[in-house]
Amino acid sequence: MPISLDTFERGGERYSIEERVLSFLQENDQQAYNVQEVTEAVMDIGWSESNVEHPFEDDEHVGWVLDVATVSAILDRLVDNGALDRRVVDTGAGEQSYYHGRTG
Repeated sequence: MPISLDTFERGGERYSIEERVLSFLQENDQQAYNVQEVTEAVMDIGWSESNVEHPFEDDEHVGWVLDVATVSAILDRLVDNGALDRRVVDTGAGEQSYYHGRTG
């Protein structure tokens, strides 16, 4: 159902996930993070109905999967645009992509 422009203008703006990703990685520039760790750090209530601190166990956690997919796509775009570096690292439990803000 459409709403009036007046109603729309009274609404609050949502934060930018991309800005939160960049801020998080800049504030924590002594480490690199995988997509799950970045997701847990930047996603707030309101984007999905899931709590990202609990493991994916059933259909109730579809929101968590959507959050991870959203952050993963943002990370890929930031790498493609040169804002982040990505390295594939063997963690001992298999290879994972890790992300770090570009320096200099």
